[in-house]
Amino acid sequence: MSNDPNYNFFSVLYEQEKESMYWYAASQLRNDFLAEEAVQEAFLIALEKIEVFVNVEKPEGWLFGILKNVIKRIKAEEYKLQRRFISINEHNASQSLSTNDEIDPVILFDGVVSREDLDILQKLYVHGYTYKDIADEMGIHLSTVGMRAKRAKEKFGGKYEK
Repeated sequence: MSNDPNYNFFSVLYEQEKESMYWYAASQLRNDFLAEEAVQEAFLIALEKIEVFVNVEKPEGWLFGILKNVIKRIKAEEYKLQRRFISINEHNASQSLSTNDEIDPVILFDGVVSREDLDILQKLYVHGYTYKDIADEMGIHLSTVGMRAKRAKEKFGGKYEK
């Protein structure tokens, strides 16, 4: 595969741009894990369109354009998820202690995501934890928190987007 000129072009571009793209994404998303995910997704999109991509006059600009669109999508998804969790908490806070109208997120999302993954999402979107805070508290690797949060968000989004 290394004899393929498109592959060589892409490999060189990846090495040249990955760091600046990461720092840009990190500054926009304020989250190292999401920044890494955004950069990987941008390169994957470019790779999927390699025939078009290699003929673009300024591939770096095109690549950053892809990254900006990926970042916008990630921000929108993160905002939607955060609003869902906050509305549940606002509903619960508005209920008096004497009523049974409180929504228990564990019951509401049971079967959609595991209780442990739900806890990760609540810590991220309700309590403002960072991925590192959660990793330290749970005694697991940072990338494990990121992957579990990503999978839980995908399951959660798939269930409640309909």
